[in-house]
Amino acid sequence: MTQQSEANEQTLRLFRFGLTISLMLLLMWGIASQYQEQRRQAQIAVMGALASRFAEQAAQLHGLWLSQNRPAQLHAVVSAAAMDGRGQLQMQAGPGASYAMSSGGWPQGVVSDTAESSVCEQLWRAMLAMSPDVDGAPVEIAPLTSEPGCDFRLESGGFSYRFNDGFVTVADGK
Repeated sequence: MTQQSEANEQTLRLFRFGLTISLMLLLMWGIASQYQEQRRQAQIAVMGALASRFAEQAAQLHGLWLSQNRPAQLHAVVSAAAMDGRGQLQMQAGPGASYAMSSGGWPQGVVSDTAESSVCEQLWRAMLAMSPDVDGAPVEIAPLTSEPGCDFRLESGGFSYRFNDGFVTVADGK
């Protein structure tokens, strides 16, 4: 072989290697972006389900408040979903809590001796019987700025809850 043909062969090998690396990186980028989109969609779905569960618990507490002659505080045990040993979803009683009720009869806080977390975080924990994280991502919990209530957000999606009327609004994070 001549020096020129060896140089051409080496250039061709280098070109093939570069092309292979480029295709592999493109493929990895496509898989990673697809994963991120699927994860975002799953988080939106989970937060939507949690919003429904939160609204259901608030409505149950409101009905209990009405049936107990509208007390300022209401002690209740809510139900919570959990996985059993076989991976089956089971409903079970969550921990009991005393709720501070608004004048309209909607939960606006949890009465407790400790002030370790915010009112909104205490409501999340009491009404959903779970820690404020979804799939390892922490839920951002903050009071509403426009009116009394709470805002629960993930990287994608979330929901807000108003104390005055118990209204739960779902946002998809777009």
